[in-house]
Amino acid sequence: MSFQHDPTKQDVLVVNKGYAELKNTNFSNGTMEFDTKFVGGRITGITFRQHDDVADALYFRPSADCAVSEECIQYMPTAHHVFEWDLYGQYQTHAPINPDGWNHIKLVLSGARMNVFINGARSPTLAVGTLVGGFPDGTIRLHGPASYAHLSIAPHIVDGLSAVAFNDPAKSDLRVVRHWLASTPFVMPSRMDATLQENTGIDPVYSSMPKETALWKPITPDPGGLINLTRWYGDAQTGQAIAGMWLKTTINTDHDQIKHVDIGWTREVWIFVNGKLAFQSKNLYGVKGASKEPGGRLSLTNGSFDLPLHKGANQVAVAIDDNFAGGQQHWGWGLEMRLANTGGIRPMGDAGANANAANAL
Repeated sequence: MSFQHDPTKQDVLVVNKGYAELKNTNFSNGTMEFDTKFVGGRITGITFRQHDDVADALYFRPSADCAVSEECIQYMPTAHHVFEWDLYGQYQTHAPINPDGWNHIKLVLSGARMNVFINGARSPTLAVGTLVGGFPDGTIRLHGPASYAHLSIAPHIVDGLSAVAFNDPAKSDLRVVRHWLASTPFVMPSRMDATLQENTGIDPVYSSMPKETALWKPITPDPGGLINLTRWYGDAQTGQAIAGMWLKTTINTDHDQIKHVDIGWTREVWIFVNGKLAFQSKNLYGVKGASKEPGGRLSLTNGSFDLPLHKGANQVAVAIDDNFAGGQQHWGWGLEMRLANTGGIRPMGDAGANANAANAL
């Protein structure tokens, strides 16, 4: 990190790697503006409302096609120092970014919302309806590699932006499977897949799932019904080790039926219904033949399958891992699941999952 003099920008902060944290700054609501210049198309960004390893983040992927690329800029939360870009694809968009010159960035934060304006745009380049970093205020970090100049902060100036989060339709959508119990993370056994030329998890068997007497913890979903395992556990393992976890819930139905299910996940998943394998697949970023649309990110469009249910209580168990191609960085991992309809389904998860939670905790 260094300070340099630029004739057009005066004093410039150059962050070559890592980040520069603003001293004695506790930013909550207001307007933050700065100029930034990127380095050779390298990905960078800023984090705000930062508390230790938890923050909200604005991410830049500068490129010549930023004007049309939906991946140019993105909002995401961070937890355990992990940037969760692959879990929040709904908050990325194109932007009028100059990848080779200076860019003016304006952020307006108000409670749970944020508007981002790039290079003098009159309407928000990116509008975030629900900030989910976890804290209402905190410090600011400028990440490298990038140069920064003309940073200004105007507390409480929010240009009329509401502080109330957007309505989350998933909260009242009874099709969304929200009540899950999570096991303790473990190292997923793995092997080299000769076809994919990637290290992949060895198919787990149902009998390897922890017993009822093991520690099972309820997971509170993020907006959209996202079971965000990064928020709770980070990458759980380091280096080339793949982290795995079991999730389980109970679906009660008043008659035998087959229910179609949409599912989003990162990275490898195996789903068992009443002890029998019903679905397995991979969503490995950047791996041909194993990456799901959109772009290896989590979405309910990643896949679908039929859930065979019998009358009464049905256990749905999920083995999931955070296997990111290359094995050195794991990024976000999580799960979303939504039934096609709720015909014949009684409230999900409450009887079985909550009873299990009471017994286990």
